[in-house]
Amino acid sequence: MFLLTHSELIVNQELALCGARGYIDGCQGHMVIGLPPIMNYAKEPLRTRVMNEVLDGQKLMALAITEAFAGSDVAGLRCTATRKPDGSGWVINGTKKWITGGTNADYFTVGCRTGKKLTVFLVERGEGVSTKQIKTSYGATAGTSYITFDNVEVPNEHMIGPENDGLRVILANFNHERWMIACQTTRYARKAVEECLLWGSQRFVSGKPLLAQPVIRQK
Repeated sequence: MFLLTHSELIVNQELALCGARGYIDGCQGHMVIGLPPIMNYAKEPLRTRVMNEVLDGQKLMALAITEAFAGSDVAGLRCTATRKPDGSGWVINGTKKWITGGTNADYFTVGCRTGKKLTVFLVERGEGVSTKQIKTSYGATAGTSYITFDNVEVPNEHMIGPENDGLRVILANFNHERWMIACQTTRYARKAVEECLLWGSQRFVSGKPLLAQPVIRQK
């Protein structure tokens, strides 16, 4: 576990050197925030099939939790999953917003309300699933999107984790996502200092580089 965590730290920090957060999340968000719930909670053979497709680069996926009505307040999700009368699956209705990688995703890991509690489902792009890119200063390469689920049918086998235990699945996955963000952010901070030092040595004011000015050196 330590080796995996250490390796991931290195990968994220090296990627952060390019200084383009949207690009980085667009490249790997599907693996580090969308896929882990499938790895940790999905049943076979769904688990192995989706893992192989995503890790081989055949498919992309997105974590679809946040809504216009609920972000960090996961318990406030309104997207619903209703059991079909014949018990063969579920019907999902609702929207998601600010979903990284949603524009190009083939799979969506979706948090839904099932009665008073939450359940997570794997939804494949198909009939009833529509995505619209959201333009942000964050960067178009992140594929940030608004997603609509309109009477989307999913089989029982696509339930991720136990029924009504979705909050635990979602929050457990957030731990890994926050780890990824922490790895990148520390490198971004170091990159910012490096750029400031470089600019301070190249920019001349009153015949001296900025770094020669006492007030700049103090900062």
